[in-house]
Amino acid sequence: MIRLNIEEKLLEEEQLAIINYRGPPEDMANLINELSAWAEDHEIDVTGPPFAIYYSTPKEGTEDITYDVGLSVKGEVEGSGKIIIATVPEHKVIRAVHKGPYSDLKDTYQTMVKFVLENNYDIIGSPKEIYLNSPEDVSTSELMTEIQFPVIKM
Repeated sequence: MIRLNIEEKLLEEEQLAIINYRGPPEDMANLINELSAWAEDHEIDVTGPPFAIYYSTPKEGTEDITYDVGLSVKGEVEGSGKIIIATVPEHKVIRAVHKGPYSDLKDTYQTMVKFVLENNYDIIGSPKEIYLNSPEDVSTSELMTEIQFPVIKM
């Protein structure tokens, strides 16, 4: 198992602009660019880095997964086209930051699941990956991805 700094965090209510998508994870960069362009065109106040919430397990070579790609936004915002606005209530997560290529994220997921089981948490929703930097800006070994599991303490 890899060594990670895993911690519990209470997240405040958050407004999200999201695109729900079914297809390969490789399409994500285009979806993020589409969301970013929409936010810029509509002068939307973006309050955090892009993220994805996975509703099925991404596996290498799998094209049939469902996920949301989104941005945290604030202010009076209306969706348009395939972009919808959702509000997520305050909730507790277990979080860790993965450093390195996306292909190694599975190791971080496994370590986090072990932590959840050993510390009497129950995962109550889909995992969220927050992309703290981009493969367009840094080498794959320098990629930083925050992973969050929504949880309750049992």
